[in-house]
Amino acid sequence: MNILWSEALLLKMLISSRWATTLITDLQKWLNLILVSPQLNNTDTGKFLVCRDFAVLEDHCLAHNLQEQEIESHLASNVHKSRLVQQDLQVAKRLQEEEDKRAKAESKRQYRHMERIDIEIAQEIQEQLVRQAEQQRQQEEKDEAIARKLQEREMKEERKRQKQMEGNLEEYYDDKGRKPRGDYGMEVATHGLAHLDLQDQELIDLEVARKLQEEEIKASQLDRRAAQVAQDEEIARRLMEEEKREYKRSRDKEKQAIERRRPEVEYKPVQEEVVRPRAREEPRIREDEYQRARNHKPVRPPPPTQHYENVNPSYAFADPYSPRPPSRPEAAYKGAYYRQ
Repeated sequence: MNILWSEALLLKMLISSRWATTLITDLQKWLNLILVSPQLNNTDTGKFLVCRDFAVLEDHCLAHNLQEQEIESHLASNVHKSRLVQQDLQVAKRLQEEEDKRAKAESKRQYRHMERIDIEIAQEIQEQLVRQAEQQRQQEEKDEAIARKLQEREMKEERKRQKQMEGNLEEYYDDKGRKPRGDYGMEVATHGLAHLDLQDQELIDLEVARKLQEEEIKASQLDRRAAQVAQDEEIARRLMEEEKREYKRSRDKEKQAIERRRPEVEYKPVQEEVVRPRAREEPRIREDEYQRARNHKPVRPPPPTQHYENVNPSYAFADPYSPRPPSRPEAAYKGAYYRQ
């Protein structure tokens, strides 16, 4: 009996739950009943019943203990998993923020680089326009000098012709008209007409030269505008290609970052939105503007036809005269200036 009491006390010390305490209390009642009843104390039946009940109580206590251990281990595993998920979410958020910062820094750097390129191209275009204006001014000065020389020569011819006519009149009055009519030949009769024809021809040449100069200036302006349009198209095309390359590179980096982060997060309790870097909409807008610009590409107008009112039809060229010979190949109007 002392052994049974010692085992009951040991079991009570090992199991501290309320249900185990109740079972040990019931066991103490059975033991008191055995001690009070001499029949159960002296027979083997009482011992068997006590041992059986004690074994049943012990099994219940062990089962309860195992169940509590299983519940505690399950709770501990759940707590551990939730902590891991929280840590993974924090790490993923930090990596996403770092990736966004790097993408923003890269985009800013690319924009600064493009702005620097645009400034350089604008400076080159400005210098080219200044050179063209200087060349045009020099050409105008040369044309004015040529026109001034032609005018001076015309005035000299006019003075010479007047002096010659005055001399002829003086000879006529000196002779007093004594020469017979038969002495005047064709050379004397057509002497003044040759000078008149030369004067008219010089006036016609001056008028033609003036009109050709005006058409040359107009053609040069049209060529300069066409070259400017071609250069603008080339710049827009280069900017568009650069934007496309940058957009494709950013998309590739984004895909690689997503592929690297995917195996890190193994457990996901709830569905959350994945934070992605904002796609740049500016390249799409520039692409639309570039397509619209290509659909409405300006076309160089044909050279104007020449119709002179004061020009003799016999004074004409054998072939139709082009207002301005091509100074450079056609490829120069397609943006080949920057590729040279």
